[in-house]
Amino acid sequence: MISSLNILIPVEYDIYPQVVDFYRTALKLAAHSNGMSTKGNPWHCFQVPGVTLTIHTGREGKFPYPEFRPTGHGIALAIEVQGVVEEVKRLNSIGVAVLNEWEYGDGTMAISIADPAGNVLEIWGCP
Repeated sequence: MISSLNILIPVEYDIYPQVVDFYRTALKLAAHSNGMSTKGNPWHCFQVPGVTLTIHTGREGKFPYPEFRPTGHGIALAIEVQGVVEEVKRLNSIGVAVLNEWEYGDGTMAISIADPAGNVLEIWGCP
């Protein structure tokens, strides 16, 4: 039986600090914990109600899990916000570019952005 579901984002060692900073500042996620794995790989965990998001990298410039090397496709995070237009203004003010913008036709809209590692995020909600 599954007791929790968590999201792990493996990133290259040289961009680890920028990726952690992106999730802390651009997405305003609350820090939960950070540390080193038993193999000495640094990680930083954020938490929102019911979910943790862990940014993980290797030590000494090595990628922690070669099978998870970013491929340019795969899982994208979908984050609901209360006001997409206001969120776009805030993200633009801190230098985060919108990659795409669309409407679902049911009164909601969405944008896509990317973190410094190239992982795509969808920000969606009411305009």
